[in-house]
Amino acid sequence: MTELWAAIAILLCMASGFVWWALWRPVSAQQDSSKRQQQVISLYKTKRAELEQELAAATVSRSDYDQRLAEMQRTLLLETQAKSTFKAPSGQSQGGLMLVFVALALPIAGLLTYFQLGAHSSLEQRVNMQQTRAITQQVESLPQLIEALNAELKNQPNNPEGWYLLANSYMQNEQTTQGIAAFEQALSKVQIGSGQHAALLGQYAQALFFNDGDFSTRVNQAIAKALGYDPQDVSALSLLGIQAFEAQNYNAAIGFWQRALPRAGEGQGQASLQAGIASAQQMLQQSSDPGVGIAVTVNLVNGLQLPASDHAVLFVYAKQAGRPMPLFATKLDANNLPLNLTLTDAMALQTGTRIGDYQTLDVMAHVALAGVPGRQSGDLVSHSITVVVGSTSKVDLTIDQILK
Repeated sequence: MTELWAAIAILLCMASGFVWWALWRPVSAQQDSSKRQQQVISLYKTKRAELEQELAAATVSRSDYDQRLAEMQRTLLLETQAKSTFKAPSGQSQGGLMLVFVALALPIAGLLTYFQLGAHSSLEQRVNMQQTRAITQQVESLPQLIEALNAELKNQPNNPEGWYLLANSYMQNEQTTQGIAAFEQALSKVQIGSGQHAALLGQYAQALFFNDGDFSTRVNQAIAKALGYDPQDVSALSLLGIQAFEAQNYNAAIGFWQRALPRAGEGQGQASLQAGIASAQQMLQQSSDPGVGIAVTVNLVNGLQLPASDHAVLFVYAKQAGRPMPLFATKLDANNLPLNLTLTDAMALQTGTRIGDYQTLDVMAHVALAGVPGRQSGDLVSHSITVVVGSTSKVDLTIDQILK
């Protein structure tokens, strides 16, 4: 870039120099008038000598000679008087000012035209990219890359490629706060509305999501902004797919991820999208096929009443024998006892868990007075009943114990 600016400066100086040379070496109007006067006098002398030769040779009469000589003298007098009274036109000083203006305006106009119509931005981006790639080839570890990029960007801050690489390096190093700040710097260095700007917005939204851990307001705003500039942005569509999947809107998740596939390229990004689509399709299949269920009836033992509590809820669990953690669970209003329900695969606490994958399960009921899982003093529970999966018999759970 230094060589380029030096060449531009030399060319502009040369162009201005021609204008200044014309200003510093103008043609003197007074000198031109004096030279013309001398020419007129010399011509008069030559013609008079010729006339005298004609008179001596008797080719003209004396009267003709006197008449022609008088005319020549009158013409000489008129010419010399006009030149002696000559004044430089007032426009000459105005012309000098115009030359000064042109000499100053020429380099300014050249620079403005170059910045407006030239390839200045593309050239600068190319140089920045070359410098950034050189840094990546020189370092051997991620911390070294982060340190080198910070040093380079301190000296050359107008480098969106460098800020982008630094942001991704921070994210890989699990420094999400610094990564978000670097993405914001990169966004401030690119042209708003460009493809690069839209792609950065999508990855910025992704960084916010990793940092916040959920779809916060700023994450949703960043996604909407990215899609506003580029409706096919891969990062933004991937996030929308995750959001729909978490909401169990599997059709929408598949749609978002399929829209992102054509521009995901090959490699890990494409593989992740394809795995997400397959998982969503599997969940759709499971939701359309309820599979094996366990029919349950829950009631209170005669004479037992629920304690007064605004937070009391009924949990019905199914778990493996000897395991503390339930595999399937549902939460109901304890005030509706007695009631009937069916435990299904949709109540699995972990995605992909199916009732049909187990031969037997232990089922029990628990009234939690505080409204949260976990046994506490005063809660009401039933005995655990082992159920053979696939049997058609209904499980009767009777709540008959008060925890001490």
